[in-house]
Amino acid sequence: MTSETRRTGGPDPSTRDRRRGEEPAVARTRVAEESASERTQFVTPPGPDSPTTAVRGPVPRPAGDGPPPPPPAPETSEPLSPLWVWGAPALAVLAVLLLPIAAATTDLTDLGGWGLAPALSPFAWVALLLAIGACVVELWSRRPRIPMLGAATGVLLLCSTGLPSVVQPQARFTTAWLISGFVDAVSVNNGVPPTGVDARFYWPAFFAQWAWIRDAAGADQLDTILRWYPPAVTAVWAIGVYALARSMLGGTRAPWVAAWLFIGLNWIEQDYFSPQATAIVLLLTVLTFALGPLATRRVDNAGVPGWPRAHRGSPPLPRWRRWLVSALTPPNSPTLPARQLLLIYFCAALCVIAVAPAHQLTPFAIIGQLVVLAVVGRFRGRGLVIVAVAAVTVFVLIGARDFWMNQISMIIGSGDDGSALQAGVADRFQGDLGQLVGKGFRAGMTAMIYLIGFAGAWVYWKRRRDLVPILLAVIPMGMAAVQSYGGELFLRILLFGLPILTILAVDALRAFARVDRRRERLLAAGMVVVFGLLVFIRGGNDAYQDVTTEDVQMTRKAYDEAPPGATVQPLSTVGPYALEGVGENNNMASGGQGCSVLAADPFRCIDQVQPQTILFYPAIEKQGVVLNDRAPNWTIDIRNQLIASGQYRATYENGFNAILVRNEPLPAPAVPAPDTAPAPAAGGEVANP
Repeated sequence: MTSETRRTGGPDPSTRDRRRGEEPAVARTRVAEESASERTQFVTPPGPDSPTTAVRGPVPRPAGDGPPPPPPAPETSEPLSPLWVWGAPALAVLAVLLLPIAAATTDLTDLGGWGLAPALSPFAWVALLLAIGACVVELWSRRPRIPMLGAATGVLLLCSTGLPSVVQPQARFTTAWLISGFVDAVSVNNGVPPTGVDARFYWPAFFAQWAWIRDAAGADQLDTILRWYPPAVTAVWAIGVYALARSMLGGTRAPWVAAWLFIGLNWIEQDYFSPQATAIVLLLTVLTFALGPLATRRVDNAGVPGWPRAHRGSPPLPRWRRWLVSALTPPNSPTLPARQLLLIYFCAALCVIAVAPAHQLTPFAIIGQLVVLAVVGRFRGRGLVIVAVAAVTVFVLIGARDFWMNQISMIIGSGDDGSALQAGVADRFQGDLGQLVGKGFRAGMTAMIYLIGFAGAWVYWKRRRDLVPILLAVIPMGMAAVQSYGGELFLRILLFGLPILTILAVDALRAFARVDRRRERLLAAGMVVVFGLLVFIRGGNDAYQDVTTEDVQMTRKAYDEAPPGATVQPLSTVGPYALEGVGENNNMASGGQGCSVLAADPFRCIDQVQPQTILFYPAIEKQGVVLNDRAPNWTIDIRNQLIASGQYRATYENGFNAILVRNEPLPAPAVPAPDTAPAPAAGGEVANP
């Protein structure tokens, strides 16, 4: 390289010839054209007070012997107007201040088939609009502030997903109280209860973790944790989606939109206090590592990616040959130092090991996604796949061996391909008009998620020639073969793919907005609609999922008064019926012949099961009315008949809340032995038997 080339920073023609494999004459001509059109150099203004950063500009040409022209002044950014500085913080603060007023003015006594949305105070809806406004205003600013975007996201989460936690005094989801009862059972028994109580005890890591936390804190209940767990864990999920979007989309604004879209489309309600909520945190952590610091690509020795295109100017190779070469080319190494890589591998390995004894399905979703990334060479860490497979295999063969031996159909499939679809989709479309409308919106939003996600996959492919993200979203669909898992299978499949689908959807929306910037206003209006539907859909079942403080206190009273080993069972499996006593007063498997739920055939099932205590909740009454087309006051009629029959007595009654305790049978009169003479009565007379 000549001295002139070193000074101007131009490339050496011979070097370019060797790198691109072009003819020397063609290369020299191209270099000459580039030098003629781009005659620029880095110029530093002279003087002791001049800035130290270089300014790129044209070569100055002084006229005659006069002084050189002054250097160009550096660009100065104009200060933002007070509207952009204080607009988003003011809207966010107002939204938070309205939440206590919304909680005080919301009437939950008349919840019906339309759920929580009609019962909400107008202040709750205004708070949601203000939270959306805070996000949009800060996003549209010329210099969006990361701390303010994070705070606005937290307020948006509190005013949407966290709205039931704000307006309802107790955790609203029945299964959350059931999981709390599992934690109580582990804490009371100093270990897992005997087998046969519930299959979820074969994966006890989550229950043992919270039992340790509860004992270490000196608490005997987790009511507050249950109430605020959904918005808290969803915030952690949103952080994971933001980190994934930073790796996949780049930019400053798009990752935040991905986090908001994930919150707005997460109607699935799998964020209650449960093992799968923590398992999703671990899954997002592993994906963030794999697509972030461990991300890589297969490249050839010249540094050209082997997957998208061949060398420029060379004849195109057959696609199968390019795929084969790409598969056989080892991925390059990440650029991080060895110590950081070792720490990341260690943390990722802990995550995949920790999820194995915590949840049934999530380990297989993680393994499937890691296998896809390893096969296409998108992350450097195939040993992580081996660790995940080994952890699941060891736990299945040792910890959950008895369960899998009895449930082998969950691995090979039950043979009834329509059972999961029937339980997860068709059987859920029942109830009154409000229930049917809400469930129709759920199906519509699910279709919209996949439609926009696949549109984003097409945009991502056109932009980066990469189909790996959509494969990560589709791979959990393979779990549909597990027909024996139950009706929540399709909810879990959607949840596993939702983070990637929302990120791809943001890529599609970004391409849509770049055509005309005025379309951003349309997207902002769509954000209002999506979050309004989210509140309606998530609260659609609150008529029979709402739990009051009286319900909790009454249930604890029933367990305190129940004799050891006595069966305490609700009329229907809603309400906080299993918040404690699991394994002792509630074995979760009582019944038989269609009597696992007493309300299915009340009098026959009660005579068959003969529970010691029967619990009645307002949620049971609402469930029968809005979901099963029963007449109003049907639970009161059953309660009155049981009391009138003499089999049960009421120890607590207040409206639809009641505790019925079985009456002990009267002792049979003593029958004298045949060879024993009657005892003489007083006065020497023989008593009349």
